[in-house]
Amino acid sequence: MRFAGRIGAWALLAALSGCTLLVQGTSQSVSFTSEPTGASFTVAGQTAVTPVTLDLPKDDHRILFRLDGYEDAHYELRRGVSNWFIGSCVMGVIAATIDFATGAYKEFETTDVRVTLQALPDTVQTLPVSITSQPPGADIFIGGNSYGVTPKDLRLPWQPKEREKALSLRLQGYAPKPVALLRTEKQITVALEALPVPVTVKFSSKPPSAELRIDGRLQGKTPLPVDLVWKTGDKPRLAEWSFEGYKPEKREITRDTKDLTVDLQEIVEEIVLPLKIEPAGAKVVVDGVALADGQKQVKLAWSISKTKHTVVLSQPGYKSKTVEVKRTEAAGPLEVRLTPALPGNQ
Repeated sequence: MRFAGRIGAWALLAALSGCTLLVQGTSQSVSFTSEPTGASFTVAGQTAVTPVTLDLPKDDHRILFRLDGYEDAHYELRRGVSNWFIGSCVMGVIAATIDFATGAYKEFETTDVRVTLQALPDTVQTLPVSITSQPPGADIFIGGNSYGVTPKDLRLPWQPKEREKALSLRLQGYAPKPVALLRTEKQITVALEALPVPVTVKFSSKPPSAELRIDGRLQGKTPLPVDLVWKTGDKPRLAEWSFEGYKPEKREITRDTKDLTVDLQEIVEEIVLPLKIEPAGAKVVVDGVALADGQKQVKLAWSISKTKHTVVLSQPGYKSKTVEVKRTEAAGPLEVRLTPALPGNQ
């Protein structure tokens, strides 16, 4: 009941006071902006400078905007009939009469007034521009003059017939970037390109004198320094060491690589050497290691540093014999006949 009573009271108030007057009143807020800013104007007895928001009576207004160096700009702020006035008419003659009498039935066609001023001939115009770079921190030069570092908000003077300015951004480690800054641009972002970075890498190997290749191109023999140039986004490069008798080695290198050494591993080849020893049952010792009795073959390892093996054969009643097996004899067989020992000379 209380709620229904409040609704009825509001309806009665609107009917007696005027619906539009109650909701909107006899004045309205209007915002004023100009390009460029700082234009002065007078409306409804109020003098102001753009940008600004004013509360104005709901009448037609002819407004003149002025700014030194620019042509005067005229604007017609017109009123129309508020939709709320229709509600007043529905609620009754009293409400509609009150709205009409107070002027509350009116509203502005727009509450956002924007004007663009035209520069006078021979007038220097100052316009805003925001300059940024990737990466930031670049020095800004316009027409040879320094304007700080990016990012930067500037207001630049423009001659009447000037359409663009020579903009240059400079940052250590990046290529200078010249750009044409157009008069109409409010914001400009410039991507800087990193300069190639020279890096000297020291390559070595154990043992030395290995051939070095980078991405397949022969550089020389280790140890040696190599000058490399890296650009932004370059992928790692492949360094390869090769040396006869040794396993090749590969390593990835990046722009952070300064010194790189590899230990080369010998290539080891194992070959079975058949043994034909007489008399049978002779004791066989290879490189100081005795073979099992009756063993008729031995596996020998060969490499760049291991080019021979020593075989010692002995048998009671026979002269001992030492045989040096060379790489060229690796496939054998090794045939040895022990000679009987004379008494007292075994």
